[in-house]
Amino acid sequence: MNRIVLAALALVCACVPALAAEVVKTSVDLPWGDWITAVLQPVSAVLVPLAAAAVTAGVAKVSPWAALFLSRQRVQSAIQAGADYGVNAVAGAVKGKTLTVPVGSAVIAEGVQHVVNTTPARVVDKAGGAEGIAKMIFRALPLDEHASVKTVLQPAINDLTQRGLIAK
Repeated sequence: MNRIVLAALALVCACVPALAAEVVKTSVDLPWGDWITAVLQPVSAVLVPLAAAAVTAGVAKVSPWAALFLSRQRVQSAIQAGADYGVNAVAGAVKGKTLTVPVGSAVIAEGVQHVVNTTPARVVDKAGGAEGIAKMIFRALPLDEHASVKTVLQPAINDLTQRGLIAK
């Protein structure tokens, strides 16, 4: 009986490494990288359009702010162009120098006329029409100490009314 037990024990000792080697050889490799790729392809087909929709919605929410900023920039550049044109168009006006009362009124009127003629109506309307543009150019010009709304801006607005740019 001892011999049988010893023979069985010897057989087990001899077979266990062989079985262990066999287990290692028959291990199953899980191709998890392939599985992830297979799962992500349909998921990305759904997520990419959703992400594009989210970006589009974000742009739509930011768009009014962007439009406001661009409109404000366009109005400011139109006002500066009008002021520069008015200074160049009126005799006696020198860029960078202080403008006198009668010259300041003429510069404002010429600048407004230029802005209205060269700027899209939508931008002119955003600026408050010809009268709003005149007020902005008035604030942008370097005027002498005798200049005021009554002495410079009002005569310019009267001139623009005679030209038909401001309704009576």
